Amino acid sequence: MTTQTSAPRAHGSLRISGLAYAALILVLFFGTIQVAQYAGLWSASDKLMPDGSVVQLSGADPAEIKGWMTIESVVNAYHVKQAALYARFTIPSETPPSTALKDLEAVAPDFSVPALREWLTEQAAP
Repeated sequence: MTTQTSAPRAHGSLRISGLAYAALILVLFFGTIQVAQYAGLWSASDKLMPDGSVVQLSGADPAEIKGWMTIESVVNAYHVKQAALYARFTIPSETPPSTALKDLEAVAPDFSVPALREWLTEQAAP
């Protein structure tokens, strides 16, 4: 007659079900992200600084221009005439200045954010 004995468990060990373990890992992962965002150490959006303030164009470096920014913000930061911008990229005159740059590509075939950056660099050159 053969007797089977189960392997002895280590004294004080804790067994956690797979579902509880997965939930614990997810809570730790996403909890760490939330804590970092609330502490101002991490921002997942290029529209906000890590401290939660809105990104503002400095007007010093065209490389900081992003597609979500508006015509108006670029005109104000880089001190260019709106009419000159519209003329250079054949933007229809009825396009409001509140239009996001990424939306201009649909109405102005000559426009792209990289082309705008290049044009602004040329405008700043003496």
